Amino acid sequence: MNETTLPLNGTSQNATTATVLVHGWVSGPDVRGSWDIIWSSFMAIFLCTWTAICLNIPHPKDRTIHILLRKTKWMFWAVIAPEIVLSIAMGQYASARRSVRRFKGLECEGWTLRHGFFADMGGFLLQPKDSTPFLVNSRQMAYLVEREYIQCPTITEEEIWDKSKADSLSKLITAAQATWLLFQLGGRAVLKLPTTTLELSAGAIVLCSFGTFICWLHKPSDAKSGVTITTRFTTAQILLDAGPIAAQPYVHTPLDFVSRESPTCGFNMMGFFNLRCDDPERPLRRFPNDRFPDIATFEKIALFLITTAYAAFHLIGWNFTFPSRVETQLWRWSSVVVTGATIFFWVFETIAARQRFGRWDKYLIWLRLKKKPADQATSTATRQDSETGSDVERALKTGGVVRQDTVLRMDAFEEEMKKAKPIVLSMMMVVHNIINLVALQ
Repeated sequence: MNETTLPLNGTSQNATTATVLVHGWVSGPDVRGSWDIIWSSFMAIFLCTWTAICLNIPHPKDRTIHILLRKTKWMFWAVIAPEIVLSIAMGQYASARRSVRRFKGLECEGWTLRHGFFADMGGFLLQPKDSTPFLVNSRQMAYLVEREYIQCPTITEEEIWDKSKADSLSKLITAAQATWLLFQLGGRAVLKLPTTTLELSAGAIVLCSFGTFICWLHKPSDAKSGVTITTRFTTAQILLDAGPIAAQPYVHTPLDFVSRESPTCGFNMMGFFNLRCDDPERPLRRFPNDRFPDIATFEKIALFLITTAYAAFHLIGWNFTFPSRVETQLWRWSSVVVTGATIFFWVFETIAARQRFGRWDKYLIWLRLKKKPADQATSTATRQDSETGSDVERALKTGGVVRQDTVLRMDAFEEEMKKAKPIVLSMMMVVHNIINLVALQ
């Protein structure tokens, strides 16, 4: 420390003097205050969840306040139930990957993951000759291109990305904040320094949000509008060419017969309770954000590992010191429950896959049994159709002729899964919400 004596009044010889201390660099204190812990944890949670969320294109009539409230709502879900948001993101990633394979088979080399995301988020609007425009997803786009109702989309990756409002700087700052938090937790564990349950919960949320961020890396963020594709054909012509499979009235868009997935799990939950639910308008002009697309084996394994790691992250605090024995038991039991609920969900998924496909090896996460079912031909055909989503596509190519047993089996399973999956996920969300409440005590 340097010490300097300076006169208070430089023009007076008799002026009194005062001692002014001049300091160099001073390190911060070795201890952390409560505000330091709260600020760093909540900033990491806010930045990771807000940046990771990539919502679908809004309705043309949605105002800015509606869009902001919708994103705030999904950020809230990403905090209290990040595994559900991750499941949605992983499903959308799987759907985009399937679309790349479909368009590659159609010799549309310009179609990429970004195009697949853009289609499934409501980026393509089909304008038939005789009706109002309606949204088409990636599978429906492939069907239209294959049947030569439209040409391969000419929009480029750069043009799609120009519609995104996210900037690289915000993503870089978020990645740095998340990395700093995780390394801090790891470093304190190595040095055997105490860690708060709030930091532990923040680390679990950041870990899960990072998986969501990776899944939506190629999805445009906060895009406000899509592109319109015109066709010289009428909707009636497209439906007549499809044959008997398109004879039923549509629920969401005229091309429901190509993709039978509901655009929102809300309709599935309403159906579970036998409540009437209808779209606010037909055809749809906005794809809701709560749809759970089917995922393949690779995505299932990745989702299983991340969600299990997220749930087990809370077990790290098993031997933490709490103010009372009651709080210790609450934390331990809550950690066991949330981890058990996650494992139960994956067991449920595995049993459902066994019921649907007649075998274990393709969809069981931790085993790959090679036992063939009795009806090998039927099971193999059913499994191949399920991976490509081609039950309907195969029917369209053969003029609407589909094996009746396969269709009935698939339809029955899909209806039960659509009803049950949102309920199971809701139960997991409630359990996890209890975890967060305990963590804040």
